[in-house]
Amino acid sequence: MGGIVDSIFGGGGGSSAPAAPAQPNYTQAAQATAAGNMIGQNTPYGTLNYTQSGTDAYGNPMYTANQTVAPALQPAVQNSQNTIGNFQYQPFTGGNLPSYGINPGQTYQEAEMSILQPQIDRQRQQTYTQLANQGIQPGSEAYKNAIMDLNNQQNNLLANVTTQGIGVGLNANQQQYGQNLNTYNTNATTPFTQANAIKGLATPSYVQTPAGPNYLGAAQTQFSGQLGAYNAAQANQTNQMNGLLGLAGTIGSALL
Repeated sequence: MGGIVDSIFGGGGGSSAPAAPAQPNYTQAAQATAAGNMIGQNTPYGTLNYTQSGTDAYGNPMYTANQTVAPALQPAVQNSQNTIGNFQYQPFTGGNLPSYGINPGQTYQEAEMSILQPQIDRQRQQTYTQLANQGIQPGSEAYKNAIMDLNNQQNNLLANVTTQGIGVGLNANQQQYGQNLNTYNTNATTPFTQANAIKGLATPSYVQTPAGPNYLGAAQTQFSGQLGAYNAAQANQTNQMNGLLGLAGTIGSALL
């Protein structure tokens, strides 16, 4: 029996087991991929370069991106930085708002009153003359009623003028406030607006460059292929061994 079995398995030698593929160095492949993606760039406005600045706790390289502005733009960049650095922030307080009317030192209410007062004086004098012409004597009931009506009419007129003067003054203050706020915002934001414009020139949109070789992906693909071939070879060898063992058992039973 032993001789038959030996002859089936090739004299006891059998086929050698396939060697398992060596696992690639993924860390090294990842480092090579990262280094390949760091492509320096040059534009009319500046340059972008990468330099290795050290390694991390695991020995992986660390890189620093260095951007350099074009020499022609360097003075503008420096000036904008100095302007922002020397900028003194001042909170907005409203500024000087008008508190006078048409003439200096005069409120808008006083200005309206100065226009209305001659009319009031004329109207009062006309009422006195009219009452005298009608023979209505001062102190009489008719005289008191006429003067009371005149006073009420003029008081209403004065109240309207006062309200109008206050409204004109408020509108003037609001307009001046808006102008002061616009001036403040312009003075406060101009240095930063200009600095952002300079920064936009000094930080150009670099061209889209192709990525470097994907060594990590290639290593993974290659190892997956080798591992698949190894597993297939293992399965094939197992099937062959099972088939031979089954045949050997059949032959052995027949000999007995």
